[in-house]
Amino acid sequence: MRTACFIPIKSNSERVPGKNFRLLNGKKLYEHICEHVKEADVFDDIYIDTNSDEIRLYAARQGFMVIERKEELAKNTANGNDLLLHHLESYPNYDYYFQVFATAPYLQPQTIRCCFGKLIASSEYDSCFTVTKNYGFFWLNGNPVNYRPEILPRTQDMAPVLEESTGLYGISREALKRYRCRIGRRPYMHPVSKFEAVDINTEEDLKIAEYMGKVHWGEHA
Repeated sequence: MRTACFIPIKSNSERVPGKNFRLLNGKKLYEHICEHVKEADVFDDIYIDTNSDEIRLYAARQGFMVIERKEELAKNTANGNDLLLHHLESYPNYDYYFQVFATAPYLQPQTIRCCFGKLIASSEYDSCFTVTKNYGFFWLNGNPVNYRPEILPRTQDMAPVLEESTGLYGISREALKRYRCRIGRRPYMHPVSKFEAVDINTEEDLKIAEYMGKVHWGEHA
């Protein structure tokens, strides 16, 4: 059995210029997830998909392999499914494909190990991804999703609404080929804390992540 982890890190960003290269708690954003994947020490191969000279040099120093980002996949219209399917087509001989993102800097090595172990150790699951549990009153298109307004439950008694944290995805080769999607039909959903679920897409996200990191590392010093 062979496994690979793919880390997309492009040079351009529309909402936050130079996002992947911004400093977060003393390190460039992309360094956090790369260090955590390396520390997890579970993948046979680790690839960085990039169009940046800086990232290419960094990958070489870390012992990662480099995928040259295709021009059409560097556009903001490309998504995680597009990237992982491209990686499947380029490297079709892995049994499991994992995808993590620089924008999830606080995803921890132990979480990576747990998701990896759950997926490959059991035929019950064909894929996995990280989630947060949300307890609250949710609405969609003018209608309540998970409660009746005339009967207000206590939030602690409600079933949580699970939200993808977009931190980690993993899937078997067979499911990826069949469904053409990074999530199969029998996924394992791994809950993570709000800290691990930090996802950086805006300047405000960066400021919040900086603060959360200082609080977290301060508590664990």
